[in-house]
Amino acid sequence: MYYEYVDKVLNGNIVVGEYIKLACKRFKDDLQRPDLVFREDKVDLAIQFISTLKHYTGKHSGKPFILEEWQQFIVANIVGWYWKESGTRRFTSSYIEVSRKQGKTALAAALCLYYLIADGEDGAEVLLAANSKEQAKIAFDMCSKFCKGLDPKGKYLTAYRADILFNLTNSKLKVLAADDSKLDGFNASFGLIDEYHSAANSKVRDVIKSSMGMRENPHLCTITTAGFDKSLPCYQLRTVSIEILNHLKDDDSMFIAIYCLDESDKWDDEKNWCKCAPNLGVTVSKKYIKEQVQQAKNNPSEEVGVKTKTLNIWCDSATVWIPEDYIVKCSNIVDLSAFKGLDCFIGVDLGATSDLTAVAFLVVDNDKYYFKVHYYLPEAALEEKADKELYKLWKRLGLLTVTPGNVTDYDYITTDILKYRDIVNIVSICYDKFNATQWAINCTEQGLPLEEYPQTLGNFNRPTKELERLILSGKAVLDNNDITRNCFRNVVLKSDYCNNVKPTKSQDKKKIDGVIAIIQALGGYLLTPHYSNTI
Repeated sequence: MYYEYVDKVLNGNIVVGEYIKLACKRFKDDLQRPDLVFREDKVDLAIQFISTLKHYTGKHSGKPFILEEWQQFIVANIVGWYWKESGTRRFTSSYIEVSRKQGKTALAAALCLYYLIADGEDGAEVLLAANSKEQAKIAFDMCSKFCKGLDPKGKYLTAYRADILFNLTNSKLKVLAADDSKLDGFNASFGLIDEYHSAANSKVRDVIKSSMGMRENPHLCTITTAGFDKSLPCYQLRTVSIEILNHLKDDDSMFIAIYCLDESDKWDDEKNWCKCAPNLGVTVSKKYIKEQVQQAKNNPSEEVGVKTKTLNIWCDSATVWIPEDYIVKCSNIVDLSAFKGLDCFIGVDLGATSDLTAVAFLVVDNDKYYFKVHYYLPEAALEEKADKELYKLWKRLGLLTVTPGNVTDYDYITTDILKYRDIVNIVSICYDKFNATQWAINCTEQGLPLEEYPQTLGNFNRPTKELERLILSGKAVLDNNDITRNCFRNVVLKSDYCNNVKPTKSQDKKKIDGVIAIIQALGGYLLTPHYSNTI
């Protein structure tokens, strides 16, 4: 059925969102790869094992767990792909996202029991994790009841309060939560994290992942619904997953299945609901979703809850300026050395001396607008700031220049700009004079063409609207940079009675420095006489 599912998706016979189309295309393409082997025998074993589990509640009580086509597709990818040369499993991790009432927890429990009982590993250790003991207990109770149906007399399977033992292979399933006092000493062969969207940090995921080093075929599965805080680790993992599907990042070890509406879909249009609810008509009815959506429209305070849980739409308290789908689509590698001799416009957003600073470079070539952003941070901020873990990650990825001391050393910025003067023709450097007096003097002494560009609604209105047009029309090319995407994610628009707009932060702690610098660079370009477009 999973082969048929892929064909139906790619032929348009099953309505799904863009990310599932990409996942199915990936599957189809990978069947042609000489370095991979797809083992149907392993998939058939897993599907057959899961069918021996019996539902124990509702209208399906007592009936076997027969996987739907979309569930078979997920299971087939997780257990079926192997490396031809080593004979080991290809996918060591997976990210699965789907709305509530789609049988998500049942599928999670079934996968845990398959790896405990039927995958063929002696001494298997399965870790079932969640953010709280209460959440973890929901999936664990389902595992326990499935086991009771498999082995009513408890001859081979013994369920305790937080463990299940499979005596034949000396294997065990253990439940753990982020709020457990002890999170170490594991040797996991399979880990599953349920409802990762609400995890405050990546501690549990990191612990499970690091415990798998001695296993030959480990797998860490993260399965969740959408959430309403995009600063948390789950959304970061989701962003990376989407980048992998879009070939912006390479990772042959991660399987991804994200069932969600597309950015352009209307959330209250019922023809789109099957994209986020692949079990529509099986475990959830269209009538139920319709009632939930109507309640949200009648009572705006319920809208975020319905969007995140019922429709699997990630939300913030405010509406993001440009949907992230557009930002990802216009992301690519931007190398300024490819534009030797062309005019370049620079925008500089000097943060407070102990905060993030952004410098954006803009080159226009063949009606495409290429933006590259450099980021700077003082060393002390890596330990003191609330976002220190995120900053450390960006530093490891090489996206952030860390300057010594407690404050940002602006000389680093000047030096970097001077290096590019030998490659491109720097026409203007737009900056806000606030906190920039000494830096401006130093740049002027170096012969750099500085232009004061106050961050007012009047100044920012035109370049903000033009940047939106360029991104939505596909004419902008943003350097493939996690920090820049994070900045766009945090932007909401501030407007006045004349409909002048400028970016502002969705929350005080959020960073939008990269976007500000980009708009300043574009603002400098718009001031040049050869630019003819009107807003």
